[in-house]
Amino acid sequence: MQERELIDLMVSLLGRVLSEQDERADVQATASSSLVGEDAIVTSLSLVSFIADVESTLADSYGIEVTLVSEHALSRRKSPFRTITTLADYVLELTEGRSGLAI
Repeated sequence: MQERELIDLMVSLLGRVLSEQDERADVQATASSSLVGEDAIVTSLSLVSFIADVESTLADSYGIEVTLVSEHALSRRKSPFRTITTLADYVLELTEGRSGLAI
């Protein structure tokens, strides 16, 4: 899986989470969508749902087991949860050298 494919997957998953929870129907998920902070397009509950969807989709569809929320992720100076792009970069960092994932 290439970076662009991973970002597209995450945009699709975030869009689904937003539509399922009827949140901010006027907002469209993009690669640069803020996931945390004042400009976040999701609530904390939606973010948790999105992260779970990403982890389960990667596991079920690609055989890639990752845990995105960890002490390592939360203690970083710059959060990997800022945008979809930064989260995709973090996934690629976690899976570096694993089958099928590459930038």
